[in-house]
Amino acid sequence: MHNSWLLCLFCCVQLASVSVCQVIESGEKEEECKGSVTLYEGSEETVVTEDENVTVTVDRVKVEGCGCFTLHSKKGGRGNSYFLGRRGEFSAEDIGWSKVRSVRRAGCDSRAMPLWAVILIVVGLVVLIAVMAVFG
Repeated sequence: MHNSWLLCLFCCVQLASVSVCQVIESGEKEEECKGSVTLYEGSEETVVTEDENVTVTVDRVKVEGCGCFTLHSKKGGRGNSYFLGRRGEFSAEDIGWSKVRSVRRAGCDSRAMPLWAVILIVVGLVVLIAVMAVFG
């Protein structure tokens, strides 16, 4: 009985650790998203807020505000891409290359886990815990 409680606790902790969410404040939306990407090349800074072709050999990239972006190794949003889905700094090593030729605004939900997958994971964990409780 003690082991099944430990297993249940372990599963709950694992589920909590992989769950990522954002709190959405209710009320009217006062302003549109004003996110930006700053590309750093030495002491030079290039700030991008919309789809734009650039020519920057980046040392690091910083995402501020809201919204998601993609970096591309070729102009026009072509070539290798790197999804910037959260605020913070990214190094050229994180990205995988240093020559950024275009930046595109991207939908943040385009890379999110689908709802059916979340439901499937939760149902699987509930079944696992129920089996462990009955037979464990």
